Parts: sequence; structure tokens; C-alpha cells
Amino acid sequence: MQLPVAIFIRATWPAKISLLAMVFVTFAAPSRAQQQVSHDSEFRVFYTKFLAAVSANDKSKIADLIAFPVKDWSVERKGNVETIDIKDKAEFLAKYDSLFTPSMRSHVLKAKPQKINDDHYTLIWQDANAEFSFEFEYTLPRGFRLTAYGIGPR
Repeated sequence: MQLPVAIFIRATWPAKISLLAMVFVTFAAPSRAQQQVSHDSEFRVFYTKFLAAVSANDKSKIADLIAFPVKDWSVERKGNVETIDIKDKAEFLAKYDSLFTPSMRSHVLKAKPQKINDDHYTLIWQDANAEFSFEFEYTLPRGFRLTAYGIGPR
């Protein structure tokens, strides 16, 4: 082990600095795995707030947990499903009864969220003919928000 120390002692200052920089980069710089941030605890806090708002049928608090504008929100009218945009909180509140129905609220309280990745969770339930889902995504700077509601074939 004396040989590497002897080489280091005899090395020029620029060589020593370069060697120290390489050691620092190798051992002190975080790896990609260390840089990956898990948002699990943030999702749990968000989801607890979401469930409380849904349970209380507090449309203003539910709206505060949505990332507006929403580009994909499914609505069912007379057996037909269409996807609409919701531009802002005011529009959501004005159409709340048709956009966030009692059936949706009851299923939200029973279903279990599924992690897609650290920034994306989904809540899925089914009936005889269709599958329903809420999408939750991590958005800066606000954290997790409800980003979509979908209805599709089972």
C-alpha cells in the first residue's frame, strides 16, 4: 500500500489536484439511484387530504387538489362517454354535480391507490361494463394533484 502513497507524494500539484477531483467525483457525487426522489410520503399526505375532502363532499377542497387546466375528464351522458377539458376551478365548481358524482365519491372511498411510479398514482374501480380511474401526478411546485378522470371499457 506504500506504493500509491509514494506516487502521490512525488506527483506534481496539478496531478494531485486532478487525482483528488477524480476521487471526489467517484465517491462523493450522488449516483442516479440516490438522485431519484421518492414522493411516497408526499402522496400519502395528499391522498389523506383528498379522502377527507371527498368524504365531506367539500367541493372547494376537492377543487384545490386538482391540477387545472384538466385536459382529460370523462363524463357520461345518457350512456355515452365523452372526454372534456376543465379550464379552471370556477368551471369545476359550476359543474361539480355532473363532474364529481355521488357514485364516484363512494367508489373513491373504497378503492385503493396503485403506484405507477414515484410521480404517478392511479385509483381504479370497475362495474359490470366499464373501468373508472383517477390519475394523480406530482407537479411542481404544488406536489401531487388530481390530473385526470377516465372512463373506459372493462
